[in-house]
Amino acid sequence: MKTIKELHDEAVDVAQEHWNWHLRENALREPKEKGRLNVQVRLHKDRVLEICWQSFRFHKPEGSTKSAVKSTRIKKGRDYKYRAASLSSRAKSWEIEPVLEFEERLAKIRSEYAEVSKAIATIDRAKKKRRVRQAENEGVSHED
Repeated sequence: MKTIKELHDEAVDVAQEHWNWHLRENALREPKEKGRLNVQVRLHKDRVLEICWQSFRFHKPEGSTKSAVKSTRIKKGRDYKYRAASLSSRAKSWEIEPVLEFEERLAKIRSEYAEVSKAIATIDRAKKKRRVRQAENEGVSHED
């Protein structure tokens, strides 16, 4: 069984693979034809793994000469997988198929993470029950 950190690292590798593909594909495209989907992978407190898709766009803040990026998180479907329609509606036609392939890989990581996370939570609850039981036993005298 993989640890959460190992699942995080695997998700980061997939996200980086997507980003490298995204940059290569966008390099020679006109601005209006460039893909605008990205994967974000975060690990909170070494226990909470978050893998989400975002759409982004560039805009120029008022009074600025430089463009800024505005990202919008895409809602995930049920279970561990994004709905194809949610991703496809934000993707360019040329990027739909590869994005769905990347999402298939990421969904498997999310699913495995959910099982690992449940197992850790179960172990944590068992440890807490043991501590409570031990504390209760220390306070009980067995003398009659």
